[in-house]
Formats: sequence, C-alpha cells, structure tokens
Amino acid sequence: MEIFEFIFYLGVVNIIFSAVWKLLATIISSLLSDIGLSKDVSFLFFKTVGYYILVSLAALITVNHMTGTYTLASVAYTITGTFVIYATIASNLERNRWRAVMNYERKRIRVMRYDGYLLMACIVLFISTLIKPGIANTRFHAWILSTIDGIFQMPVLKYIIGFFAFFYMLNIIFRGIKATDEVFALLFNRKKRKDTSGLDYDQGDDVFTEYEEVTHDDQRPSK
Repeated sequence: MEIFEFIFYLGVVNIIFSAVWKLLATIISSLLSDIGLSKDVSFLFFKTVGYYILVSLAALITVNHMTGTYTLASVAYTITGTFVIYATIASNLERNRWRAVMNYERKRIRVMRYDGYLLMACIVLFISTLIKPGIANTRFHAWILSTIDGIFQMPVLKYIIGFFAFFYMLNIIFRGIKATDEVFALLFNRKKRKDTSGLDYDQGDDVFTEYEEVTHDDQRPSK
C-alpha cells in the first residue's frame, strides 16, 4: 500500500538526515566547546534546528503525497504523518533524556525540561506546514531532499538504509496499533465498567450493601 511506502520513505529521510546532522552537530559542538561555549547550549540549539528541518521535510513529503489524491486519502496521510512525527521525536527525546540520566549529566537534564514544549512546537509546525506548504517550501529544504535521495540511491547504502527504514516502518506501525488499541480499550472499558459495576443508589430500599442485615416487614422482631 502507498501508506506503507510513505512511512518507509519518512524512515529513510529520518535515518539519513539524523545521521548526518548528528555528525555535523558533534563536530561543530566540539569546536565551539574549545572556544568556551557551553556544550549544553549548543546541544539545545542543534536539537531545535535539527527538528525544525526534519519536521519541515516530513511535512513537504506529506504534502506531495496528499496532492492529487482523494479527500479520505489526504486525511489518512495527515493523521499518519502527524503520528510519525510525534512518535519519532518523542522517542528521540526520551532516549536522549535516558542517556543523560544514566551519564549523570545534570546540566543537560535541566535543559531537557523544555522537551515537552519542543514536541508541541514540532506538531504545530507540521500541521501549519500542511495547511500552508510555503512555510517550508524553500530551496534549502529542496536541496536536502534531493541530497537524501542521492544518498539513498547509492547501491550499497540503499540496502543498508532500506533495512533500517523497514524496521522503522514496522516500529511506527506497531506504535500505531498499540495506541489505537489503548484508545479503544479506554473507551470500551469505561463504558463496560459503568454498565457492570455502576450502581444507582436512588432506586429506593431494593439495593443493599454487602454487610447490611436485611429484614422485611413480616420478619421484623416484635417489640
């Protein structure tokens, strides 16, 4: 299905861009650290800029898939793209936080308190770009996409990246199924719990507690 190809290609873009961006950020952060700039500041800067570029690229890819298709398919691409962005960024942020905790990086943990706002900003940016693609439709983003396509078309790298992108796609599908199952379970369990254990105590004297002694009118002791 085309929706799976869409998720797969988002995985390709995420894998290639994240790898290159991480390498670039590490090198530049080390150089800035040598001149006295805090690594935590550069970490926050590169993380924010990196997610801005990644979300913009994902939004442009989603818009391209939405163009010329049916309304229902466009809605499916919108929901899927939003979920992919949320699941990817949330997973990356959680992984970075866990790594910082394990390495006792207290300063970086304090910087990460803004991760929730960063995640919400990414979702808002993604949806805004879907509504108005001109926000991200720049030569810079087009150049990045064409470069990623060129890297992915390399004979050896294509199979390596495709291998990881395939498992990326499976992970996203698994997360989607799990999230959908949790939503339905929450809705139906609440309804079921209300129907089976919800008691109406305004129906008179016909409802008794477990430890209440029940006596009827003809069995009441004589005074």
